[in-house]
Amino acid sequence: MYRVRAFLIHFGISFAIFLALAYVLLFVWFPDFFFESDGGWEGMRIVIGVDLVMGPLLTFSVYRPGKPGLKFDLTMIGLFQAACLAVGLYIIYEERPLALVYAEGRFYSMSADDYTEVGIEPPDLSHIPGRAPKRVLVSIPTDVFEESDFRSRLWKAQIPIRAGVDNYAPLGKHIDLAIEAGIDYATLRERDKNGEIERWLEATGGQLEDYAFVPFATRFNVVFLGIRRSDRTLIGLLDVPAPLG
Repeated sequence: MYRVRAFLIHFGISFAIFLALAYVLLFVWFPDFFFESDGGWEGMRIVIGVDLVMGPLLTFSVYRPGKPGLKFDLTMIGLFQAACLAVGLYIIYEERPLALVYAEGRFYSMSADDYTEVGIEPPDLSHIPGRAPKRVLVSIPTDVFEESDFRSRLWKAQIPIRAGVDNYAPLGKHIDLAIEAGIDYATLRERDKNGEIERWLEATGGQLEDYAFVPFATRFNVVFLGIRRSDRTLIGLLDVPAPLG
């Protein structure tokens, strides 16, 4: 009985912490469709495993009234749980998306790790309007010589165009470029082998023609990102395989 009570008290405290962390994951680090595209579920599993499962179970296993050193054991469990949770949150924080980047006909989700892997410091995007992850476009110069120089500099540095941070511009002003690059509906339907289009429309409303669908390279695969034409809003993922290149 005492073990169960200790377990429930620990679980209650852990659950309160979990609610606060779940809010951060769902609405700050991985808002909207980023929770699905960038591993929000994986991050949530880490928090659940460490915070709601491991800690309370350890308390249940060691708790016995009058046990010598019980206070020390419980203190060590709390410290161990806090340390594991801190490490897990650090990993999740580093992998959170910093930017949704549109470049040459497709979207990319970019985390801090994505930048550091190509030798770039994660950019400060505070000048880009809107909340994080910031929606940006790589503004490729229209002058042929300037474009050649831009591409050459990135190629020599082995930096993909999506990481060309010096040419980032707010996506909002250029969203029509993405809409124009959307896949044609006949091809989209050919690629949909599992009826995902109909399920997506049931959830979002409207007709297929109300949206543009642009390839989106997520952390795990390449699917489509739906954009509502009427108000230029990014709606969500359509789980239909998109062209890889």
